[in-house]
Amino acid sequence: MQRHRYTIISVAGVLGLAFWLAGCGGGGGGGGDNNLPGTPVQVSIQNAQWVAFQDGSSGAWQTLSGAGNFSGAPRVTAADGRYSIAYVCSGAKPTVHVVHTTLAEAPQFNATCGGDVSSTVPVSGSVQGLNGAQALIAIGEATGVPVGNLYNIPNVRVGIHDVVAVRLASGVPNRVWLQRGRQFTSATNYNIDFNQADGSIVRVFDVSSGTMSVAGIDTGANENVTAQVFLQSAVRGSIIGLGTTILDGAVARYPIIPSALLGTGESFRVKLVTSEARGIEEVATTLPSSLSYTLPAPFTSPSFSVNSTGEIVVDVAGFSYSESPVRGYLLELSGSGQPVRYQILISSSWLGNANTYSTPVLSTLSGWNAGWTLQRGQSLDVGLRVLVAPNSVPAGAIWTTLQGSNPPVGFQLRYATRRQTINP
Repeated sequence: MQRHRYTIISVAGVLGLAFWLAGCGGGGGGGGDNNLPGTPVQVSIQNAQWVAFQDGSSGAWQTLSGAGNFSGAPRVTAADGRYSIAYVCSGAKPTVHVVHTTLAEAPQFNATCGGDVSSTVPVSGSVQGLNGAQALIAIGEATGVPVGNLYNIPNVRVGIHDVVAVRLASGVPNRVWLQRGRQFTSATNYNIDFNQADGSIVRVFDVSSGTMSVAGIDTGANENVTAQVFLQSAVRGSIIGLGTTILDGAVARYPIIPSALLGTGESFRVKLVTSEARGIEEVATTLPSSLSYTLPAPFTSPSFSVNSTGEIVVDVAGFSYSESPVRGYLLELSGSGQPVRYQILISSSWLGNANTYSTPVLSTLSGWNAGWTLQRGQSLDVGLRVLVAPNSVPAGAIWTTLQGSNPPVGFQLRYATRRQTINP
């Protein structure tokens, strides 16, 4: 599995807008003057290589920092409050981020291009107390299944994780081993014993089982669904249930952890992702004895095209979708032969009633590096994801969840993606 650096973006506003996008590394600065026309947007972007700003939806882009960090207050004079931020994060393949939003959603914009989280270490050990059953062992999102009474997980990300082992008899969970906040910095031998007495550091307890089912799978397209159930805190999450299916019906079993054993702020996150890039996510304080989901409708309306000369501009037409409320769109541009990738977030408020969108031309701005420009002669993978969530869900939680952050209790998201490869 490919790992990326991550960028944490928090955009504080009426909707609590926050973005957490992959990327990053950066110096620079700026400021504002309250005597100037327009409304200032407090912007702070750390560790970026380059930062730019657009006032309105069609105004000229301007470089805020041509060589690194930016802290200042560019002003929005557009009557509709629309503005955009673009910045570049370093890495093996740099990422150009573009965020289109509004003052109502985001009167402040804070971003940090984070460190490299690609380092992983192997964790292995013995598993006792199986009693002829099987087990799912999770250290964060890395999982393993014992062979005999030994397991090996080769790709545990360096850091602090909760370790959860679930014993299953005939696929039905009946006992859990749980250690919170265990740090892994090097290859580790970590043994598990389901017969061990419950303690203050390692909790070992019996559980009942719940069943998850899913409908709406497109069997004619050979679509498959992967289901994950997480025990999550504010900053950590570990898988406690896992399953796949290619047919409507049961997809996973999960342990029902007694509420008395939950820590402060812990919750449960359900994540369904299909091979056709459709998905459902939600977070609750408890898990019921059964969960049923119907997949979101396919996103069939968008079409993509590209210009024939000059810098590559991708044109998107057709944003309509059968489900509502649509909160925004995520446009991703990448390719194995491309030197850079783009992630472009478009809020529904910024898009307004428009049914078309064109990617911005940024290469003419000061400080731009030619290595951040998409190249002709290399195939370009284009994906547009529609984001549907109740209006009660903060916009920030939507964006951060798409990039791997833990969403809050009450979070709900449904999404579908239109994908195409074009040859510019």
